[in-house]
Amino acid sequence: MPKNDPRTVAVNILTRVTTKGSYANLTLDAQLKKSDLSERDAALTTNIVYGVIQHGITLDYYLKPFVRDRKLDPWVHVLLQTAVYQLVYLDRIPARAIFNESTKIAKKMGNLGIGQYVTAILRNLQRSEVPDLTKIQPATKRLSITYSVPEWLVEKLSEQLGVEKTESILKTIDEPAGASLRVNTTKATPAEVTAELEPEFPSIRESALTPVGLVADGGHLAGTRAFEEGRYTIQDESSMLVAPSLDVQPSSRVLDACAAPGGKTTHIAQYLDPAQGGKVVALDLHPHKVRLIEDNAKRLGLEDRVHAAQMDAREAGDHFDAASFDRILVDAPCSGLGLLRRKPEIRYTKQPQDLVNLPKIQLAILNAVAPLLKVNGRLTYSTCTMVTEENQGVVASFLAAHPDYEQVPVPVDRPLDRAHNAPALQLFPDDYGTDGFFIASFVRK
Repeated sequence: MPKNDPRTVAVNILTRVTTKGSYANLTLDAQLKKSDLSERDAALTTNIVYGVIQHGITLDYYLKPFVRDRKLDPWVHVLLQTAVYQLVYLDRIPARAIFNESTKIAKKMGNLGIGQYVTAILRNLQRSEVPDLTKIQPATKRLSITYSVPEWLVEKLSEQLGVEKTESILKTIDEPAGASLRVNTTKATPAEVTAELEPEFPSIRESALTPVGLVADGGHLAGTRAFEEGRYTIQDESSMLVAPSLDVQPSSRVLDACAAPGGKTTHIAQYLDPAQGGKVVALDLHPHKVRLIEDNAKRLGLEDRVHAAQMDAREAGDHFDAASFDRILVDAPCSGLGLLRRKPEIRYTKQPQDLVNLPKIQLAILNAVAPLLKVNGRLTYSTCTMVTEENQGVVASFLAAHPDYEQVPVPVDRPLDRAHNAPALQLFPDDYGTDGFFIASFVRK
């Protein structure tokens, strides 16, 4: 395929994402590195890729009257979506250019007949009036098509949070995600890092959620000397609330049961003093992810406080003595529905059955590590999702099975006036413009 045509590259990326389940960000980065695109064309490719993913259900709604029930090859479907996205959402590109380029791609990737078919669909769509999405009924279908989120998920959120809160969340997920970092307080202060980054990132400012967080409107924060030298790491603001919830002491022995890539592990490590015996044991199921934890700890200069190991957290009881940890973190594998802004393809890859299967895994991990905590020790359970099944439901099941544990309020470094579900802490994407996140704290009696 041509390496210098931004639309062809976008179609190629989107076809891989939709047919192979590839992560959009990783596939995009890999393809842009292989391409010969100018900076401007690379920006157009990126815009089209994320735009089609974010608006996929809406685009299909626009296409449906013209495609009807015809079975399309995945790449043809994607090509039509890219064309409609440009027509509807990118007002600086002339329709003539969109038609010509889309037809050209259809002929190159298929044949003359497919080129004519694509042209006919686009011309019919252009002649028709754009449907008024505000008139769609019922409300869940309207929200699904307007914000391109599957109807089952809209129904789930509406049932648990109400239609008004659900729409407020969905309005924010297509807004550009800000850039955020966590200062490594063993090497620098937030003020020092702010002063260092301000010339390149003039919008850099203190986080509203945490004193060790800084946020910027955008930019490649991982491309600086300060990042390379370990004065900070990249982390979403909401996940920076997890380590403080453990109330880690300098001498604490901490188990991070599901640790990769190590953001929370290294945050925990910042509180520890190796001279006093402070150590965090970080587990992950996959060897390459264990290496990620080790690499992050080394870059930040925290490797003397971190021991990373390959292990299924559900088998932790076979490897560690009972009551051998002062603190335990279970940042559980979850549906990731709180990450819809950063990983828009999640909306299509997750299914209702995930909300049945994942809580079983989450509870199994909690059950496995519960005996490893000392009396009066603290355990934190966290997820980056927004649904009751994976959050409050798991908490209730855990407490019912472990009467020696009690739920306590989540400690925070700053008061949060938009947090939900106390004594747990739930943040939604529309609360502070962060990832959706859930944190629950327990003490062993």
